[in-house]
Amino acid sequence: MLRRLVLALLLMAPVFSGSTTAKGLSDKEKVDKVSEHFMEQIVAGSVSDAYALMSAYVGIDLEAFNERGKQVSASMSKLAASAGKPLSFALVKQQEVPGHFYKLTYLLKYPSAALLWELNYYQPENGWYLVDISFNTNINKLFE
Repeated sequence: MLRRLVLALLLMAPVFSGSTTAKGLSDKEKVDKVSEHFMEQIVAGSVSDAYALMSAYVGIDLEAFNERGKQVSASMSKLAASAGKPLSFALVKQQEVPGHFYKLTYLLKYPSAALLWELNYYQPENGWYLVDISFNTNINKLFE
């Protein structure tokens, strides 16, 4: 049941592109802090607030991002009903294409399941912009 729900959520996750007038984060230290705060809100069950926080840094179509946030919020509520509330999160991987792309992978722990949340940033010139947030259950990706 949990796998089906997560699979349905993933199928709804479009790859966004576009541009906005968002403010960039000046360095990776700030990216890390904002991303950690995002995950704190996810654990607290405040998915809408988490997406609202990130909307200030979105380097993609803001309207599509906000719509995606609403969908994720509704889906996470359904997931909590079947898997329980999240227990905690941990940063498990940081990846970088130096000066261009930065990806943070977090493990979101539930009593009987886990999700990987991936936050991807792009730096076109000066400043890091969020270009994608996704989650999945493919824990095997951690061992590659």
